[in-house]
Amino acid sequence: MATMKDIARLSGVSVATVSYVLNKTRKMSSEVEERVLRAVRQTNYCPNTIAKSLRMKKTNIVGVLVEDIRGMPVPEIVDGISDFLEQSGYQMLLYNLRLLDKLLNQYDKLNKYIEDINQGMRLMENACVDGIIYVAMHDRHITGIRQPVNIPMAYAYATADNEEACSVTYENQRSAYGITHKLIQANHQRIALVAGHPASADARLRLEGYRAAMDDAGLYVPGEYIRWGDWGYESGVEQCNVLMEMSVRPTAIFAMNDTMATGCYRAIKNHGLGIPADISLVGFDNREFAQLVNPPLTTVSLPNRQIGTRAAKLLVGSIHKRDVRTPNIVLPCSIIEGESIRVIAK
Repeated sequence: MATMKDIARLSGVSVATVSYVLNKTRKMSSEVEERVLRAVRQTNYCPNTIAKSLRMKKTNIVGVLVEDIRGMPVPEIVDGISDFLEQSGYQMLLYNLRLLDKLLNQYDKLNKYIEDINQGMRLMENACVDGIIYVAMHDRHITGIRQPVNIPMAYAYATADNEEACSVTYENQRSAYGITHKLIQANHQRIALVAGHPASADARLRLEGYRAAMDDAGLYVPGEYIRWGDWGYESGVEQCNVLMEMSVRPTAIFAMNDTMATGCYRAIKNHGLGIPADISLVGFDNREFAQLVNPPLTTVSLPNRQIGTRAAKLLVGSIHKRDVRTPNIVLPCSIIEGESIRVIAK
């Protein structure tokens, strides 16, 4: 295997000059550069990047610790991270904690798996990464995670109790307010809610947004209009069935995610009713199938890819100490117009 000494001997320059050319740390004449690069090609020289990293105490690798790569927002977030890191000259080391099957809908049970998370953190430390991005499956505040020493951290789709870490997430409560207000603008007054799992931070924030929109419009919400599901399709069917069988049924339903919303499609159809002719319906998350159902669903689109991009940008800034602050960024969502809302004539 060729060494820098071999390159220097073959090109007739010093080892230092070879280093200057290969690392681009000093401008050399075009003639010298060409001699060195020709020798590199002739010998198939491959630099020892590991040794270089150890000398410079920098690997140009960012560790990305994901709770589960199958979690709904995670692939888009990771794609945003990967794109920014590639443009910034960093490689990505991905570690999948595979917590989806373990947690299912038990969002309050994450503490049972803190050791799994901390093991992933230790793996990142042992890999000498320059920084770590933690990607959550559900937007929430995370506590109890071991913080690595002298390694910058960023949280994507979550916030954390690490005061030195930065985080990027989305406007959960305000977005729920916006999609509820969309129904109110269509003159709906009896708006029911098919909520997610009661232990989910997402569900609580979206409930607050829904209630705030209804309160601001001076609209009363009967207790039975708030139905708790578990984010799954069948719970959407079950809770919508209850709403459809009420003596005074709602004219509109806000399902807290698109999966439960598709369950509502089935329940409404099973009761011989139509969307939006009889019941207006909105969802949340903008899943791929939201525009494939009939009629297309009006829903909320999350900035998942942008969350990944901004988290990577913040982390790289922290690595280079370009930003001594530790910002917590909250990105806006957008409403995707479908055909599932009927405007009620005044």
